[in-house]
Amino acid sequence: SIIYVLGFTPLEVVKVRQQAAGGPSTIRSSPSSVKAFHRGRGLVMLNNGLRLPAKAFPCLMAPQYRVSQANDICARIFESMSRDILPAIRSHEPDKGIIGTLRSISRNEGRAGLYAGLRPTLLAAVPNTAIYLTAYDEITSWLRQNHESNKTASDVYTPLFAGATARLISSVTIAPLELVRIRQASSTNNSQKGILEEFRFLLRNNGPLALYRGLSPMIMRDVPFSALYFLGLETFKNLMSQSSHMGSWGVRHYRENGIKPPASVEVLQAFASGAASGTISVILTTPFDLVKTRRQVTQREGSQGVTQSTFGYMRQIVKEEGFFAGLWKGNVIRMVKVAPGCAIMISCYEFGKILFEDIM
Repeated sequence: SIIYVLGFTPLEVVKVRQQAAGGPSTIRSSPSSVKAFHRGRGLVMLNNGLRLPAKAFPCLMAPQYRVSQANDICARIFESMSRDILPAIRSHEPDKGIIGTLRSISRNEGRAGLYAGLRPTLLAAVPNTAIYLTAYDEITSWLRQNHESNKTASDVYTPLFAGATARLISSVTIAPLELVRIRQASSTNNSQKGILEEFRFLLRNNGPLALYRGLSPMIMRDVPFSALYFLGLETFKNLMSQSSHMGSWGVRHYRENGIKPPASVEVLQAFASGAASGTISVILTTPFDLVKTRRQVTQREGSQGVTQSTFGYMRQIVKEEGFFAGLWKGNVIRMVKVAPGCAIMISCYEFGKILFEDIM
């Protein structure tokens, strides 16, 4: 999980930025969101994410950012721009793509921007992975012991039920840290709040339930994703294990000769099965990931929360942004990140089980 987090956090930041951009009118910044100015790399950073060249706006550069009449006038002008003009401009901006977005973040925000939200991600990754995979193995073992009579049906519903239940448990457990991670990854400010500051802000403004903002679409994304992922994983592993076309790269070759398959062969099959199953699951669950991201991003200072249901919010996205262009925004970057991530996770886990089985 640590390898996955360190390797793929920049891609997660790109995905969050792409999904948060150009959202429906219900999530656009309110006028009160422009409260302070932050100096970036030759830029003036507004709280609403608007980046302006510092030299072009000297009225914003009052000594030590002290409030002045000039600052007040400029603030009012750019509040109006961010509310009425900027969303229309951004909605017509061409997509920079994965590489272009990475370059833009690196140029404007530095390495810290590429790894925004890294701390809460690391804090959540290890317990999330441990709870998730341990729960899946335990539930799978219990179901197979108690439903041995119908093996064909068991091969279908066991990974579906075990994967869905394990993900439900882990999602609810790490939901507050996931919320903080999304908020930090979506922020373009150089002066981000720390984890404890984010928690205090959420609790102070909206109470304990604010820590679970976006939980509903997250569950609707993660639970079906895990059910489909483990069903596909077990299916692909069984097909590869029974295939006679893989030769010495297949498990069947060794079992037919009464030899225990090498760990490298089993890990390779787990890697390939995880990548294929992860890709399919990503495509089917991206709309829920989009809604989750946008709901979690909206809770900023002075902004109002989204009150629609998940499917109502999806209908609004389709109406304003289109079906595939809207609901599957960020799908490519999500596949680039999640598919190899799933492959790495499950192959490392399988290797760990083989290693400890031999030791113990």
